[in-house]
Amino acid sequence: MDLLIILTYVAFAWVIFKIFRIPVNQWTLATATLGGVFIVAGLILLMNYNHPYTFTAQKAVISIPITPQVTGIVSEVTDKNNQLIKKGDVLFKLDPGRYQARVDRLQADLVTATHNIDSLKAQLAEAVANTTRVSAERDRLYKDYQRYLKGSQAKVNPFSESDIDNARQNYLAQDALVKGSVAEQTQIQSQLDSMVNGE
Repeated sequence: MDLLIILTYVAFAWVIFKIFRIPVNQWTLATATLGGVFIVAGLILLMNYNHPYTFTAQKAVISIPITPQVTGIVSEVTDKNNQLIKKGDVLFKLDPGRYQARVDRLQADLVTATHNIDSLKAQLAEAVANTTRVSAERDRLYKDYQRYLKGSQAKVNPFSESDIDNARQNYLAQDALVKGSVAEQTQIQSQLDSMVNGE
């Protein structure tokens, strides 16, 4: 920039000497030189005075910001300045309070879900046993009903119509209990499947 100002002044002085036909002698050259020195020095001082400055130098570099995947309060920063780092090196530590509370809550939820699964398995075993019991009772009542029905088709009917009707009603009631027990077993199984496979 300084050289540009000096060259501009030299060109300006040369043009003035040519246009106004100023004679070139020791006085005119000394005046032009001293005038140039003062003008150029004044411009340079003015530029340096108004030029922005800083007490601490800064250097523009390409940098890569390193941020965690989660937000939190930084509790510790390691002393790894201007050193090569490798995968897995600790650069800073976050306060684990908030995340530890969430981990504890999720572990408690896991324990609760495990207890719920155990409870549902026990309910399922009870429902299977109940279905087996009511199915056996239904089969027994069906055989009784068939016996009453065959007996009513004999020449001499040892059973009254009310006995046959009672046997039929007992069988149908027990069949309804079996269907209800199977439905309850299916419901418990679906709850268990959703707990195990759904969560």
